[in-house]
Amino acid sequence: MRALLKAAPGAVGFHIGFEGYPDLLTRLSGGAAGGWTDLDRAPTDRPPAGTGVRRVLLLARTPADLRRAVPLAGLLPRAREIAVIIGESPAWRPPPVPAAGFTQHWNKLLDLRIRRHADGSWRADASFVSRIPAGEVLKALSRGLTGLPRGALNAPVVSLAGVGSCQWRPGDPNVVLAPASGPVPSRRDAPGCDVALRTVGAGAPSWPVGDASRIDRAEPVTGSVMGPVTASVPPGLSGDIPFSVSDIPPIDEFSVCPIGFLPTDDGSVGGLRDDRGVHEIVRQGEVVTRIPLTGALTEVDVARLRELAGVAVDLGRDWITPVGVARIVCGLAAAGVPVLARPDTRWSGALGAELAALLDGFDPEDLSDALAREQYSIRLRRAALTAHGTSARWRQIAQERGIRPPDPPSVSVLLCTRRPELVASALGQVARQRGVETEVILTLHGCSADLPEVSAATAAYRGAITVLEEDAGRVFGEVLNRAARRASGTHLAKMDDDDWYGPDHLSDLVLAQRYSGADLVGAAGEFYYLEPLGITVRRCIDSELYTGHVAGSSILISRAAFDGVGGFRPISRTVDGQLLEAVTAGGGRIYRTHGFNYLVGRRHVTGHTWQEPLNTFLTKYRRQWRGFRPNALMEMEGHPPHGVPGAADGEAIASKGRQ
Repeated sequence: MRALLKAAPGAVGFHIGFEGYPDLLTRLSGGAAGGWTDLDRAPTDRPPAGTGVRRVLLLARTPADLRRAVPLAGLLPRAREIAVIIGESPAWRPPPVPAAGFTQHWNKLLDLRIRRHADGSWRADASFVSRIPAGEVLKALSRGLTGLPRGALNAPVVSLAGVGSCQWRPGDPNVVLAPASGPVPSRRDAPGCDVALRTVGAGAPSWPVGDASRIDRAEPVTGSVMGPVTASVPPGLSGDIPFSVSDIPPIDEFSVCPIGFLPTDDGSVGGLRDDRGVHEIVRQGEVVTRIPLTGALTEVDVARLRELAGVAVDLGRDWITPVGVARIVCGLAAAGVPVLARPDTRWSGALGAELAALLDGFDPEDLSDALAREQYSIRLRRAALTAHGTSARWRQIAQERGIRPPDPPSVSVLLCTRRPELVASALGQVARQRGVETEVILTLHGCSADLPEVSAATAAYRGAITVLEEDAGRVFGEVLNRAARRASGTHLAKMDDDDWYGPDHLSDLVLAQRYSGADLVGAAGEFYYLEPLGITVRRCIDSELYTGHVAGSSILISRAAFDGVGGFRPISRTVDGQLLEAVTAGGGRIYRTHGFNYLVGRRHVTGHTWQEPLNTFLTKYRRQWRGFRPNALMEMEGHPPHGVPGAADGEAIASKGRQ
């Protein structure tokens, strides 16, 4: 960087995300960052540098910080040469290869180079035949890191005003920057935004105490359609000061999420403290990671915490910035990091009732049991992402201001069976799904809808259902494609007639699709009931990662991705595997989430298109139980379906370590 500065007298520099890491900033900038612009402190009405700029340098500590800079892309000037350095990145992030799009600026590209350094940092250099907006390179790098999610993007259109407002729209390239006092600039003869958001009392990354009288009061910001949202920083926690979920910037689920979760049961517990102007998470006196007083976690911070059993947060003490602490607790929960805390009524409004209740009800002794620890993690991530995720928060803001948000995902369940005796129980598994709009496309492959057990089951089903009859000779892949053509959901899910699904199976898949940005998601095939042996096993299989394989009867795929790869192959077997191959070959991503909502039933192998001998499931396992043993998240206690004999809480008979 020092050489770049010397070689280009017209260079200007920007950095973001280095609060608490001044040494890293000094190293990356060659000691020359003192005169650069700190985007964490930059006002949204700061004019870009003048026309004499030749080179723009941008330093971001992590990919999450790079995404946070995207709404501020308009502050970067035009230049012929743009260099971007990402100081740290977790192993699961792909290289920062720009997804350029089709803007005219990229037609001027002269040279592009992406380099990975020995310390794990990344550097991207792009040069152009003439000056282009440097923010276009920033946006393209962000798209390359996270991909283009299939679904509504950047809705509603938002104007941001004030220092720190970028925290509310991480990764959004479609914002309109405005001065804090207005007006919002128009765009292409249309109003500049649907909602204007202004931060109050956020004059620096540490968010010092502001004027309490300004909280929840917004002066008009002209040019917006539906009026402003005031995002403020409460001066403390007391009974007479508003402090609610809406006071906390949302969690960027593309950065802070369960990806990379480790099912450890032997790690130590870290603790949160505020020291030297930052928050620190320490383990046995050693600093594991530093977090700015804003509470903005990154994927790098989360990766450093993965081997901890959990993080303890003392909510009974006085903190420098309580809103930052609340945001850290919500971020840790969203990432699935087990949090040990006891929130009182002062904190429950900020954390949300469901998350606060989970924290208050957890027994720290359960951290020593991998099964209980992971179940707690799953409950935490659901509550945090549902209440605090960017998508959920902006849906709420839009609704409060009379703007119709994008329709939530809807799921069409493809349920194909040759066994009429299992139709009732299979429909029962769909009927218990919650948190997502569903319809069933039931295909009777070689049997009639007039059979008594079938007609009774379909008549009793209270949801939307379409019943199809297919000739027994039609190949399985074509049967599924014909069912998919009758589906109306934004997503297609495949469920089998002899497996069991927890009530959050589909909603957790939709959630995983949101934070992973994957085209296809599925559950880990961890839990199996082996009926001939009368045992339940938990196999050794990793989850919360990008992969090429998920359990076939747990697939959820966006309609756009399904149509893009041509659907299922018209063959009789391995149709699930072939769909996975097609998604990967087409440049799509596959993500495997946890398997706690999914219990696979293995009967006599002749009844399955997937034929696998029973001893396969006994070679690598974590635990075994006698009888039918669904985990607690399945919510099936006392209700063994499909005629399975015995109680729902079998006795643990064996366990093994990871193999």
